[in-house]
Amino acid sequence: MSVIFKPEVEVSTPGDTDVVVKRKFNAPAELVWRCYTDPALLPRWLGGYPGWTMPVCEMDLRVGGTYTWRWRHDEQDMEFGFTGTFEEIIPNRLIVHSERPVDVEEMGDSHNVIEFVPLGDMTELVMTMSYASAEVRQSVLDTGMTDGMGVSFDRLDTLLLAVD
Repeated sequence: MSVIFKPEVEVSTPGDTDVVVKRKFNAPAELVWRCYTDPALLPRWLGGYPGWTMPVCEMDLRVGGTYTWRWRHDEQDMEFGFTGTFEEIIPNRLIVHSERPVDVEEMGDSHNVIEFVPLGDMTELVMTMSYASAEVRQSVLDTGMTDGMGVSFDRLDTLLLAVD
């Protein structure tokens, strides 16, 4: 019987206002980047828990461009979304953007830095989310967001195997 290694999501809270999430993927940075930035691929993995879909995934991936992401759970008749502006982009390496929740008040605005760190044939994704205060950061953590990210990253693993 073979054992499939499932990388763990590492979550840390350096300083008072930051959340850092790290996850390694068994794919080159260019492929992880593509799955993270292609509006046709992103909804296939970035959905969190089962039952959630991502019916809105609009992205203008350029400095000054905006994005709108919206998730829906039909059975529970729930929705939430985020919008923001891309501030810096280095293809296959870095995305810096603002993020503003549309429906979830306890999740305050954040400034996000997403790094795609090449490790040979693997990639480490490092996401640093900075919030206005320690209280806002804690309210975001209390939503279970990082657990949902872990579920999504597991689905990204599967998608990386299927995408050319």
